[in-house]
Amino acid sequence: MSDLGEKLDEIEGLKDKSFTLFGLRMTPTTIGMAIAGIGSVLGALYGGFTMYQKVEELASLDIGGYQAQMEQTSNKIETQERLLESIEQNLRDAKQLTYDIEKRVNDKIVRFEDKMDKFETKVEDTKAELEDKLQKALDNPLSGN
Repeated sequence: MSDLGEKLDEIEGLKDKSFTLFGLRMTPTTIGMAIAGIGSVLGALYGGFTMYQKVEELASLDIGGYQAQMEQTSNKIETQERLLESIEQNLRDAKQLTYDIEKRVNDKIVRFEDKMDKFETKVEDTKAELEDKLQKALDNPLSGN
């Protein structure tokens, strides 16, 4: 088994080592930077390709179909608005009719109460008159009243 200290010395010494790759002399740091640069370039190319696919997808959309659907939706909304206005007008008319009926009923009740008051007054007057005649008849039975 090898000594751990020797392995650590090998790893620490790695930064001073240089390699020749494709005829270029490089250190591990420059190799890491080259890999990062290549990864960035490949990532940018993939992002561009994905964006190109999205643009192609948007270019192939049937805008006329969407426009026809939007017109149908607009027509439906306008129809619903007209229907709503009609319902609102009917409700206002019904409300006014209810108020008119209520006013007529109240007027009839007031007239009925007036008639009842007059009737009660006549009944009281007749009662008082009859009581008066009855009292006179009781006071003087021979008078003939």
